[in-house]
Amino acid sequence: MEEQKESVTKKKRNGTTIVIILLIVAVLGLSCYICYDKGILFSSKDATTSSNEKENNTTQSDDEDESVTFSDSELATYVEYISPMDTSPSALLYNTSSINLESLSATAKIEYIGSHVYSKQTSSSDYQYSIISESDVKSVVEEVYGPNTYEAATFNLGCGDYTLNASDNNYYSLTGCGGVVTTFVANVVIDYEATKSKLEITTAYAFLDGMTNKIYKDYNKSISLDDYTSSDADIESYLETYVTDNKDKLNTIVYTFESSDGTNYYFTGFQNSK
Repeated sequence: MEEQKESVTKKKRNGTTIVIILLIVAVLGLSCYICYDKGILFSSKDATTSSNEKENNTTQSDDEDESVTFSDSELATYVEYISPMDTSPSALLYNTSSINLESLSATAKIEYIGSHVYSKQTSSSDYQYSIISESDVKSVVEEVYGPNTYEAATFNLGCGDYTLNASDNNYYSLTGCGGVVTTFVANVVIDYEATKSKLEITTAYAFLDGMTNKIYKDYNKSISLDDYTSSDADIESYLETYVTDNKDKLNTIVYTFESSDGTNYYFTGFQNSK
């Protein structure tokens, strides 16, 4: 009898232990589920968020890489932004291997867009000084390089230094430009690639010396290409046609413009194959 009672007691204990274990497992399971649902443990929400972030990044990348089409006139405008006057120092662009916006000094930024800055000049009342409003210089600089890229600096456009007159908010230089232009340059767009984040324009260029009637490949006029024998009075148009027809044997420049909004592209640098 005692053995039977002891056996029954053991079974009851074992049954109680099993019930307790099952309760513990149920409680732990419920706790884990609550933690999971609240994002505390193995968060499904984190996984969903991470998935969404990846999807958004992929979409954003696709948008930036989306091709964009530019007209010939638009491309020409971008090249003209950074296309220099025929005279030094801005024409030295053609004798430079590369430019990176981050390494450009305040002076160089202005001189490399010299033709646009020069077009803003006026004269003093006595015609002794060439004057350019500082606001005009700032406007042109930021139109080409982007917002907040202007810094005041003395610069040269081939006719002497333009110095800032802070009290009158303008740059001035003794009038000294003049003379006859004898060297002509044509810088013609031959190709481009564009996305919403970057615009790369490839141009070819050549020089024509009006004194020797020779066309040169380089700024230093050390590589002669052909003779200019036309009687066409419009030398610039002749040279543009020559560059277009002979682009395969000319030096090229690849201009890079970048955009953060897919609309406004600003100059960031170039590579010259010279």
